[in-house]
Amino acid sequence: MRPFLETTEYFKASEPRTTTKYILLWTDPNLHPFVYFGEGNSVFAKAKCEYTNCYVTSNRELLRNSAEYDIIAFNGPQLDVADLPRLRSFRQKYVYANIEAAANYPICTDDWNNFFNWTWTYKLNSDAIWGYIVVMNSSNHIIGPSLEVDWMSVDDMAPIDDALKQKLETKNKAAAWFVSNCETASKREDFVNELQIFLGDFNLKVDMYGACGTFQCPKEIMSKCLQEIEKNYYFFLAFENAVSEDYVTEKVLLALNHYTVPIVYGGADYSRFLPPGSYLNAKKLGAKNLAKEMYDIIENREIYYRYFRWRQYYSFGRRFENPDSNEYCRFCAMANDENLMKETKTYHNFSSWWNPEICNFTAMSK
Repeated sequence: MRPFLETTEYFKASEPRTTTKYILLWTDPNLHPFVYFGEGNSVFAKAKCEYTNCYVTSNRELLRNSAEYDIIAFNGPQLDVADLPRLRSFRQKYVYANIEAAANYPICTDDWNNFFNWTWTYKLNSDAIWGYIVVMNSSNHIIGPSLEVDWMSVDDMAPIDDALKQKLETKNKAAAWFVSNCETASKREDFVNELQIFLGDFNLKVDMYGACGTFQCPKEIMSKCLQEIEKNYYFFLAFENAVSEDYVTEKVLLALNHYTVPIVYGGADYSRFLPPGSYLNAKKLGAKNLAKEMYDIIENREIYYRYFRWRQYYSFGRRFENPDSNEYCRFCAMANDENLMKETKTYHNFSSWWNPEICNFTAMSK
């Protein structure tokens, strides 16, 4: 039984009074990703979105009742069946928002089945995507991340020029890792400990920056640290704190935009995010093979150069920097899409969509 069904009533809301689209943040507006909304429409105007007529508020009493809002958004980590709107309109949309990994915030209950109309998460099959990365081709057209990306083969890419080779010549250290969370669900720290042992066989090591390491890089000198990474390190560890499908954070951007080769570790299919020949996949290789691969690449400059061929064809940035990929712009655009607003779909089995491999669904059904 879903407790909220005992209190939620469907309500015929009055017709919209203006072209303003009202978005109610039901949960704490000071937590990510809601914190960037602010109050009103400033986030849409500042981003130069196509639509700026959305009004965001966390004031549940701004309108006559909860059924009057066009969209009500719920932040996943704060879901509470004891605190839900009492009135609901068929025309409004309930949105599940979450930028945290499903592995860290799983939903193992059927309470939320047929509750949410839309999803706004990092998962690439979300209705609106909240992500860290946008990929553009040489014509500055957005091509990813996507469930399917038609990448060029690295063999079809031209070799890098002499200027880039010269820039890469200063590198003299194996790998860097920025890390402040020392115990994670992904057990990345255990993998790195094992990797360090195998790297030691080649007189190589991972330099760890932050609370979990011996090197420090506070925010006030981050730009200097990144210059150090760009100049001296061959590789950069982009290790996620949780293993979840499509969960890829900004860590990989630090590597790509600072002339190091990212070593990824997570639950994503990285071919949805990165071109071939641009990264190493730690989970697929394993610690021992990864150490050997790193050594072989460092020892052969021509092999290392191949990992930068992609730069002639693709570029990476943050989603929020481009109105065409800005997640807040997308949110307001959806509110203005009459066809989307008229749809009556819900997520029938929400747990199986959000975290299909985490929960014991047999136990849930008892």
